[in-house]
Amino acid sequence: MDDKQSKPFVDTPSSVGDIEPSVSEIPERTIPLSVRPDTESIDHAHTSIHHTHADSLLHASHYSLQGPMQTIQPSDLSVGNVEDAAPGFVSLGPSEFAISLPLDSRLKDEYDRVLGDATEDIRQFLVMSNPAAQISDSDRGYLVSRMHEVVSRLNNVTLHPDLNIAHHLTFNDSKINNEASWAEYSSSKFYFLGHLIEVASSHDLHLIIEVRGEMKQKLVERYLVGKGFTYSRPREDMGGNVEISLVKGPLSFGIHSHEGVRDLIKSPSAILVFDTAFDPKNPAVQHKRTTFTRNNNLLPVIWLLVSNSCEHIERCLPDVSEADRLRLLLQYTAHLHDDVGDLQDNALGVLEDAEEVLIYLRDGLATWTLPTIDPLPVISPEDLESSTPSTDGQMPTAQKRSLDEDSEDYSSKRTRIQDDSQLTESTKPPSQTLGRDLQSLEKNIIQMQTTHAAEKEQIMSELVRVSSRVQTLEKALSNLQHRYESRTKELHQVRQERDNTAESKVSLTQRVERQRDDISKLKEERTQLRQELDESRQELKSGGGTLAELETAREEIRRLNKEHAGFERKADYERNQAEYTREQYQNASTVAAQAGNELRQLRSENEGLQRKVQANTAHLHQLNLKNESEIHLARINELELTLAARDEMLQRKEEELRDIRKNRPSTRSTSTQPRSPKITANSRPTSPGVGHNGNGNGNGLAGRGSALRFSSEMPF
Repeated sequence: MDDKQSKPFVDTPSSVGDIEPSVSEIPERTIPLSVRPDTESIDHAHTSIHHTHADSLLHASHYSLQGPMQTIQPSDLSVGNVEDAAPGFVSLGPSEFAISLPLDSRLKDEYDRVLGDATEDIRQFLVMSNPAAQISDSDRGYLVSRMHEVVSRLNNVTLHPDLNIAHHLTFNDSKINNEASWAEYSSSKFYFLGHLIEVASSHDLHLIIEVRGEMKQKLVERYLVGKGFTYSRPREDMGGNVEISLVKGPLSFGIHSHEGVRDLIKSPSAILVFDTAFDPKNPAVQHKRTTFTRNNNLLPVIWLLVSNSCEHIERCLPDVSEADRLRLLLQYTAHLHDDVGDLQDNALGVLEDAEEVLIYLRDGLATWTLPTIDPLPVISPEDLESSTPSTDGQMPTAQKRSLDEDSEDYSSKRTRIQDDSQLTESTKPPSQTLGRDLQSLEKNIIQMQTTHAAEKEQIMSELVRVSSRVQTLEKALSNLQHRYESRTKELHQVRQERDNTAESKVSLTQRVERQRDDISKLKEERTQLRQELDESRQELKSGGGTLAELETAREEIRRLNKEHAGFERKADYERNQAEYTREQYQNASTVAAQAGNELRQLRSENEGLQRKVQANTAHLHQLNLKNESEIHLARINELELTLAARDEMLQRKEEELRDIRKNRPSTRSTSTQPRSPKITANSRPTSPGVGHNGNGNGNGLAGRGSALRFSSEMPF
């Protein structure tokens, strides 16, 4: 008992009175940063600081604050009474845990609608709760039954909204997959269950789902079938004391609609509570939890509660009479209806909740890591009275909206009636007024149609733009969700590897310590044996006689053997050195031979290349000579052609000149043979030739000579 009391208080995020396993210590699992509790040791009694209102309906007198948590040993394993929790906290027993879930805005409206429809009955019930109220027993019974019906309808909204219209439901087996998708879309509990099925599909687990009522059982059953589960046995053989079990691979579920189910398909891993009508104090439930223990702990019970809802408030109420409990439940439900489904700041998402639950169920030594549900605010009686719904006071938003709209319609109708009544016959003739009214009405209608078409077009374009943005955001969010899930999975794997490494490190450290101890012991024994051997030898030497001489000879032999061993080691060393030197010499000789061969090969290649160079040089010289001779021959041919052309032209010119001379008319001057006149001082100069003067003195002026003489020298 002293050991139990000396244990420090453990601030687990489950319930007060959780059970710790009495096993050897293991490395503590790392809690996610978002849900990691404060490391300071906070006494649980400190929570009463926030709940000290003297007149509170949840006064601390209804509770006895819990002291340090006691560890239940396997021999003492039993289900005792639930310890009183602090005011506002969820009342949980040993190995009981609670998960807060959100509520969709559409379901919030349905939740408010149920409250709005029962506003008058709730007000009358709260008035009836006053001891001074005068009311008949029949009316009292009607109001009590009516309040139970309202609570049931509110709980139906948080579980599945179709439960309130069960008499209108028709089931179609061909669309059972759509029913499962609708259940996940409409209910956060089924959404959590869907994620749990997804992450636990490859694990050997059997989970019990606790619901009450045939319709709830049927909805859960059809949901599992829509998720691909099959019955473990014929459906006709299940029911009553035999659980309705469905299996998909290693994962299986059992649906229990009452406490009398005893025949289970296999040992369960946990109980998932969908319905607050589940009573953990029932003897059958207690027997089930003590029979199927989990690592010397009771079978875990996990409550799925929508935050600030009627079922959440019901689990937080003190242990009072049934009438006061119902009154408190309705008052707190009406007061907190605006906050229903709002999660606390450190709450995880539904997917993270499912993953943490799987880690807890998979590892028998794991602790509950989900955050504790924050306590409900303790409200004074005055605030509760002010929040009590009345016919002219506060009511849910949906109810107010309908009354406001009706009042606006009524006032507009009265205004139109008064305006029509103020018209008199003295204003204008009826026909003219009616015609003008019709024209103005037509103009207004046309204008309204144009405006409506423009607004419609604008709204459609805005809708298209918003739709594209929504699709982009959905795609980005899906990518982000995929990245977050992959990183979360990697984080869990790294944590698991880290935990396994820590465990193996501890075992290896212990093994090394044991080996060190063994080595030290062996060294001490060897030292002690050597000392004893030396002492024995000294005694033999000091004893004298033949034994002393024999021992002296043995000692000399040992010395010589030791020297011989040293010489052998030296010889081996020298032998190894010689072998190493020989190998190095052989390697060097081989390298030198290879280098000589390469040198000879390079020399031969060099000589061959030189011969090729000489041959190429001679060939190149011949090519140059041939090329130059070809160039000179081509030039000679060109000059010969030019000379032949000039000779031909010269002959042609001479022939033309002869023709000219032949065709010239004969005169006296031409009848004589032409000859060159003598040049004297009195001679008359003649016309100079082309490019020469008449003196022919070499100054560029020709004499009387023919110009044909120089025609071959003229450039073309």
